[in-house]
Amino acid sequence: MRVTLPLMYGTTTRDILRKQDNIGRLSRDIASGVRLHNPHDDPSAWARSLDVQQALQRMERYTNNIDFAMGMLSVADGGLNHAHDLLIRAKEIGIAANTPNSLEEKTAFVEELGQLQEELASIVSEKYNGQSVFGGKPIWNEGTATWVWDPSRPEDDPLQLPLGELSQALTVPSDLSEIIPDVMNTLETLKIHIQNDDSNGITAALSALDDAMENLRALSATVGTRIKSLQRRRDALDELTVQRQQNLSDLRETDLLDAISRLQTHQIALEAALKSTLALKDLSLVRYI
Repeated sequence: MRVTLPLMYGTTTRDILRKQDNIGRLSRDIASGVRLHNPHDDPSAWARSLDVQQALQRMERYTNNIDFAMGMLSVADGGLNHAHDLLIRAKEIGIAANTPNSLEEKTAFVEELGQLQEELASIVSEKYNGQSVFGGKPIWNEGTATWVWDPSRPEDDPLQLPLGELSQALTVPSDLSEIIPDVMNTLETLKIHIQNDDSNGITAALSALDDAMENLRALSATVGTRIKSLQRRRDALDELTVQRQQNLSDLRETDLLDAISRLQTHQIALEAALKSTLALKDLSLVRYI
């Protein structure tokens, strides 16, 4: 192949254009602080950055779920403690009523127990961001004259939240469907026994309240354990998120020292190429005749 001046000039010109493109790209990267603007900037790094971004999006969703669950469980913990206090007061009323009392005193006891029932029903009907904290509420069934549990979701499917890639979804509401109706019915029978001066019935109701308080304490302990477990998971997720964000930063952001060094190298090379082009442009046999 014969190398001619036009060929040499064309090759040098293309080299200059490449260097100018590199200088422009490096200048853009330095100014913006980002080196990945398009897939062709670095296809491999672009693909990896997309994977990391998707992972961060999933982790953000899991973090939001954990925060929601912790918020709901905190409300549940407070509600269970309040419910326990109400049962303590109900037991105090039952003990006071299990002695000779006037009609007025018995009426006052029954009225206060009714108020405790209303307050208890209100507590366990609590919602957090529109979601039932305990999975439902107690309602009075006129047909059976008893308190029954009304699930918050028609399909009786409690709210579940995914918390990680490999972990099972967490059932968030603290289920009181077995405890509260029994408690409400126990308070109902306690009122009747107080009105009828039924000492044995009052004693049996007080025993049932003891069992209910024990169940509430056990559930409260379970809720506390779940909150601590979620906090540990939240801390681990935060740490992992920071690591992934650093990985994304390493992939996308400009290494300023390296970019500036390469920019200076390309600028020097461009100057040399321009001088070479000028020299080729001035070459002519006429000058040597």
